[in-house]
Amino acid sequence: MKIMVLVKQIPDVNAIKFDEKTKRIIRTGVKLLFNSYDKKAVEAAVRLSEKYKCETYVVSMGPVDASDILNDSMKMGINHAILLNDRNFAGADTYVTSRILSSLIMHINPDIVLSGKSSLDGETSQVPPETAEMAGYNFVSNVSSIEIMENSVIVSRDEDNGLRKLEVSLPALFSVSEKINRARQIDPYAKVENITIYDSGFTTWKGSDSPTEVIDTFSMNGTRNNKLITFQELLRIMNESRKPVQEEEHLTLGNPATEKIFLGLAVDDPRISLEISSKIAEIGGHRIIIIGNIAPSRLAGMACHKYIFLENSDNVSFSEYVENFIRKNKVSHVLAPSNLNGRDISSHIAASMGLGLTADCVDIKFENGKMIQYKPSFGGGIIAVIKSKTVPDMATVRKGMFKIKFTSKSYEVQNVRLEKSKYFQELETIPIDNRMHMLDTPIIFGIGTGVHINDISAILEIAGKINASVGATRRVVDMERIPRQFQIGITGMSISPELYIAIGLSGSDNHTVGIRYADKIIAVNRDPEANIFKHSDFGMVMDSHEFIEKLYDYVNR
Repeated sequence: MKIMVLVKQIPDVNAIKFDEKTKRIIRTGVKLLFNSYDKKAVEAAVRLSEKYKCETYVVSMGPVDASDILNDSMKMGINHAILLNDRNFAGADTYVTSRILSSLIMHINPDIVLSGKSSLDGETSQVPPETAEMAGYNFVSNVSSIEIMENSVIVSRDEDNGLRKLEVSLPALFSVSEKINRARQIDPYAKVENITIYDSGFTTWKGSDSPTEVIDTFSMNGTRNNKLITFQELLRIMNESRKPVQEEEHLTLGNPATEKIFLGLAVDDPRISLEISSKIAEIGGHRIIIIGNIAPSRLAGMACHKYIFLENSDNVSFSEYVENFIRKNKVSHVLAPSNLNGRDISSHIAASMGLGLTADCVDIKFENGKMIQYKPSFGGGIIAVIKSKTVPDMATVRKGMFKIKFTSKSYEVQNVRLEKSKYFQELETIPIDNRMHMLDTPIIFGIGTGVHINDISAILEIAGKINASVGATRRVVDMERIPRQFQIGITGMSISPELYIAIGLSGSDNHTVGIRYADKIIAVNRDPEANIFKHSDFGMVMDSHEFIEKLYDYVNR
């Protein structure tokens, strides 16, 4: 059995600088790193090889410098290394990168392909599913365990609400989660074999074929003006953040004269589905159709002309239905949610149809009939402005970026029952702790290592009483005090609540990149010099236990 791992060398995102005059990213002197998710994929391949006696390959597409991570992969135990290096590959976006990688996969013909779930510089999560679609491999994202059977693989997939165990037919490509393992230390004295270099001779795809283009870049200011407040002032800010919008915004949805369709995808999450439909309605000028897997009763007041409800769908059948819909109708634009399944589904559609796709956008504008897409990169500190060359153009959007507006006019509903793919069999679903809630509430508490383990139950109880949720830093998650689904930061989630209350955390760059889009941030730390205060609007110099005890008494008074 052959296992191939796709890896990427990335710049240290915390060291990246931006020249405001030239609008260029300054890479000079920036250390290059082994993308941490990919390193875990290499570790997973080596462990599988040790257990099942597999032949292993590692592949990277990039400059000669990328040989460093290929050497490291072989020192970890990989058998063969391949570097895809050619000037023709320069400027490749996710689509063309996936085309080149899939060409090599079909050339080597491995049984299993592994990759990290994303790269920390781009965070698109597009390359693994697009590569799988182009190579004809079954795909599962965010995998935390792998067991090889005779003609299939059993994997556990980390999802928003728990763990799903699946049996997947081979060949298959899996992107791995942060949870899958702890990569071994690299032996500097280990023997390294030769690296095979492939130029563009094995594929016709070039970077210039990319269906998306970056038309502008600008930097985001990552610091805030901290103001020290009292506990009573904190309660006032919390209460203001908890208040519902005084008056729901409504809009009138007319019937457009054009037959052109602006298509939205409603995947798993009603709130972001309503945000997407509202943004499409705000742009206007199109017939709005939403296709989704959410029951119509959970989308009351959604701004669209028609909702197509896909019953009994999985990612494969959902993607195939949307592809057929696009081919048969005059679809100009597609917006999807940037959640786990939304990213996978949109990537499969883009790969199958040859469409440009921009992931995880924080804003969408409309110019000359094209979507102008604003995407964070390099940890969120830099925004790339992207345009697609294809029709329809596609983007996934981050939750919490658009205001929800309702319409009083009922939309037409079409129910479609689909058949799930025969290549995936669901074996088991394990829910997470029922005290944990998705990080989409108006108030989110962030737990750092300064919070004692005995105080976590109190925070969860407080959150439950005020309709808030609880996340944590990577170190807290590594200590297994909070499930990994609730990790906030560069290797976790990015959040955008009304109010983020950071308790007992230092404020490392790896964490603060995940809270840039919070409306207000309050930091609670007994160290007045803690870095988190530089990234907060308000602060309290206070012991975490004392703060939690005082807040607990307040909500239980």
